[in-house]
Parts: sequence; C-alpha cells; structure tokens
Amino acid sequence: MKTDDFEGWVRQYRAFLYRAAWGLTGDRAAAEDLVQETFTQAWRSRHQLRMIESLQPWLYRILRREAGRRCSGQNLAPLEAADAVLVEFPAHDERIDLVRALQRISPRHREILVLYYLSELDYAGLADALEIPAGTVMSRLSRAREALRLALGKDRERHVRQGS
Repeated sequence: MKTDDFEGWVRQYRAFLYRAAWGLTGDRAAAEDLVQETFTQAWRSRHQLRMIESLQPWLYRILRREAGRRCSGQNLAPLEAADAVLVEFPAHDERIDLVRALQRISPRHREILVLYYLSELDYAGLADALEIPAGTVMSRLSRAREALRLALGKDRERHVRQGS
C-alpha cells in the first residue's frame, strides 16, 4: 500500500480504528465520528508519515489524540454491546459478560486490551501506537488482563447467585 492510497487505508484500517474508537469511547456514534476524523486528519498529514509500515500505529495515535480532545474533562460513556467489536465471541452471554467487564475496568486497561486483541500489532507496534516503552506495554497488558479476569469473575458470580 502506498501513502497516497486513501481508499486502501480505509479498506485496511477502518474496522480496526472503529473497534479501537469504540474501546476508547464506549459509544458507536462517537466511534464512527472519531474514525472519520482520524482518516481526515491522517490524509491531511500524510506527508508526516515516514514509513508506510508504521501506518497502523500512526493512525491509532491520531485517533487517540482526537478521542482525548473530545473527551477531555468528561467521563467515558458506558460501553454499548457492539457486535461489530465482539465478533470473536460467538455466545451472546459471553459477549454481554465481556462488555460488562470492560465497563468496570479503567479506560487505560480497556484501551490496551482492545488495542492488543483487535489489532495485529506486536509489543513494539503497541509501544509506538501508545507512545510508551515496550516494557510498559507488557506490564500494563498484564495488569489489564488481571483486571478483566477479576471483572469477568464478578459477572460469573452474579449469574450463579441469580440462578442463571
């Protein structure tokens, strides 16, 4: 893919950016707006992209900055059950449990989990996208997994107590 192939960018990265935006905002409409704004800003700034291989982390940084600008001083919206984001989880109850668990963990943990599991970035790519050292990526991901594990456990305990 070339740096001047806007349609190729959209085809290849739209789903990833939508999932990441949803993970940051918790809202479908806000996620769509963020993706559109990300592509618009990226296209205007494409001359700043040094290597096409770093396109995905670069697009994510633009998305993240725009999300931060839009959500500045506000709490993130509660996550909606978005099938487009959770396609890897076939059972409906598992999707609901996952969304509820993601709602209960911190935005920082939610962000790295969504980015790690829904992108094809390795630790170096995640570090580049998040603008943090690779060691921080590994420790943050570990803590995020544990937070999600605990949050998922609470949902399962609730189902057992309710007789579900």
